[in-house]
Amino acid sequence: MDQWWIKAKVINRQMLTDTIIELTIETYQEVKVVPGQSALFLLEDDQWTFERYYSIVDQDTDNERTMLIFAIKLSTNGRGTTAIKNIHIGNEVMIKWIFGNFILQDTQLPKVFIWTGIGIVPLINMAKYCMTEKQLFFSVSTQQDLFYEERIKKIHGLGYEIHISQESIPWYAPWRIDITKTYFDPATEFYVCWKPEIIDNIIENLTFLWFKRIYSEKF
Repeated sequence: MDQWWIKAKVINRQMLTDTIIELTIETYQEVKVVPGQSALFLLEDDQWTFERYYSIVDQDTDNERTMLIFAIKLSTNGRGTTAIKNIHIGNEVMIKWIFGNFILQDTQLPKVFIWTGIGIVPLINMAKYCMTEKQLFFSVSTQQDLFYEERIKKIHGLGYEIHISQESIPWYAPWRIDITKTYFDPATEFYVCWKPEIIDNIIENLTFLWFKRIYSEKF
């Protein structure tokens, strides 16, 4: 084990949906996080140890400890999924340095956050700590897939639009997100976290509309 690994303890574990788990860990080592970044986990299954990185939903630091929250998509047969399912409250975990270049820019420009499903994780952290004008567009397929709605509503100063694309439900926007029908200030920064083909389409549409400040992470 090299010197860069940090020992942490799981203090909360809950299922947000049938396929998304939230883990909260705490460590008594100093950890600095820029909104949008991820942490590298050292995991273990019945074969060997391996590494997986997961985006940070939120963080809190006092004089003694740092708390980090993660939301993780569970796949059907993934090694990471198997290892994460076996982590319980009170277990120790090892994380490595916090990293990632898909981060909130330190500017006074208005910001728009666009994501679907688990892509919400790095962007919800950005939205919380963004102090400028900000809007959020979040899309899931069905109401059963929806999570972090209350967390979104509690973000101060955030305008948001939640889409449910495959169901018609009062109070939610129907169909997929279509930002081409909304006016944005020309200086707006866009943060997009989605599947590669959809991100490419969004970037193409934004570029066609002469927007230049577009930051993205594909997954």
